[in-house]
Amino acid sequence: MNMIQKQADFGRTLFEINQNAMQEMVRTQQENIQKYFEMNTSFGQRLPEVRDVATFMELQREYGATLWSNIKESTQSQAGILKSAVEETGEAVRKAFTAESV
Repeated sequence: MNMIQKQADFGRTLFEINQNAMQEMVRTQQENIQKYFEMNTSFGQRLPEVRDVATFMELQREYGATLWSNIKESTQSQAGILKSAVEETGEAVRKAFTAESV
């Protein structure tokens, strides 16, 4: 494979990696926003049940724990997507800049 074709393949591969990573990130963000609205709706529906401060504090604690859990899960998912993209990019770079044996 000549150098020009190798570089063209490299550019195409990088574009595909970036496109796939961005699509996954956007899909993940959409899911996270949907989860966030569902969680807020769920806790909002429980607010009329609150009759005293202790119940309100317990609901607030549960909301915070759920929110934190969702944020942690989202961050791990996004980190996985980025890690995968970096690994794929590393493979593409090694392939593009490795001299071929004659």
